[in-house]
Amino acid sequence: MRTSIRVSLTIIIMVSVAVFGIGCQTKGDEIAANTLVSDHQITLHMLHWIGTEAGPVVSEINERFHKEYPNITIQVEYAPVDQYQSIIRSRFVAGGAPDILGVFPGTWQEPFAEAGYLMDLSGGSWASRLQDHAKAMMSTGGKLYAMPVNRNAIGVLYDKKYFKEKGLTPPSHWDAFLSLCEQIKQDGRIPMSLGMKDQWVTQVIPYAMAPSAIYRNNPDFDRNMYEGKATFSNSSWREMLEDYIDLRVKGYFNEDILGVTYDQMVQMLATGQTAMMIMGNWSLGPITLTNPDAEIGMFPLPYVKGDNVVWLSSGVSIGLGASSSTVYPDEVRKYIDFWSRPDINALFLERTKSYPVFKDVWPSIDPAQQELEPAFQVGTYPFLDQNWPPAVQDTLFHVIQKLMVDGEGYTIDKALSELDLAYKQNIASMKDVP
Repeated sequence: MRTSIRVSLTIIIMVSVAVFGIGCQTKGDEIAANTLVSDHQITLHMLHWIGTEAGPVVSEINERFHKEYPNITIQVEYAPVDQYQSIIRSRFVAGGAPDILGVFPGTWQEPFAEAGYLMDLSGGSWASRLQDHAKAMMSTGGKLYAMPVNRNAIGVLYDKKYFKEKGLTPPSHWDAFLSLCEQIKQDGRIPMSLGMKDQWVTQVIPYAMAPSAIYRNNPDFDRNMYEGKATFSNSSWREMLEDYIDLRVKGYFNEDILGVTYDQMVQMLATGQTAMMIMGNWSLGPITLTNPDAEIGMFPLPYVKGDNVVWLSSGVSIGLGASSSTVYPDEVRKYIDFWSRPDINALFLERTKSYPVFKDVWPSIDPAQQELEPAFQVGTYPFLDQNWPPAVQDTLFHVIQKLMVDGEGYTIDKALSELDLAYKQNIASMKDVP
């Protein structure tokens, strides 16, 4: 998911500058022999969307990198996730691309790779260490134009203290989930927080529904869409959107969902204003920062009937790539290689409370992540946009916002037609068949 997910309303510039001189190194000879590229001082520019969820740990990684490569400074610029694509595209077109950049997994990268904007990283020593699903999702035309960094999952984050106090337990099917929401509502607490002012949030609930509603029984649905054998209009998407709207109609969300930001919806759960939130594990860190005493659990959204098996929405979330036009290709590769080191990748995963994509990285994980882990063994499907043509995800943002506005006269039929049109108009740009 261009998930990642994780938004600031303005572009934040964070410059990671460390003033470590060679004279103050305790292992000066070893570092000079093994890490210095040259004595020439250079700055690598990096543009990414992960400022909210990972800004502090990125700064720490950059400081560690600078200790080993004192002649290289990393300057980082963060952009809102739902604006990132247009920003990076304009930089490439204008000839001002950063040396290092965030790359979304899946089809997002295809037009950038085809235009020659991205450096081919297929020869990286880290490639052989990737889990198969991560390597497949980050590959385009058989090549790797970015290194996957982590894996995330979407589920229901819930206030464990409140659940214990009220004798509540995670439900196993949709009717039980609706009953749980009603019980919480009758108790005087808002069942779930939702903030659609940040457009990317609109997609999260359908993403959590789809693995169980569609892909568990029809894992080839995306291929069928590509081949013209399936559509949004004639699929479970209709019921999914109906049930999504029904959650609002029943009063299971906070008021003014279109005026609430992602940060605010996280704060609502962290401070006990709501009991649950359908979101990714990337929210666990911000919740802890807001309220260190919060006890948060996580279970897969049980969008099934009866005792049917629940599938989890989970996929590669963050990619790290490079511009093919960088004047410092060797230094850029060293930086990406540095991120692939087991100790550095584990540090990132632990701070962002996310899951590994390397076979040899085993980070310590949060209790909420541990609670969700068994769901990975049942069945998962990647974040949906990773197999969609460009523009479909943005269309989803807009149609859901329209559906959530009372009195607009905007129908589910219209929404599904717009999604089908966006898919049809952009399918030719897909380089790899889902």
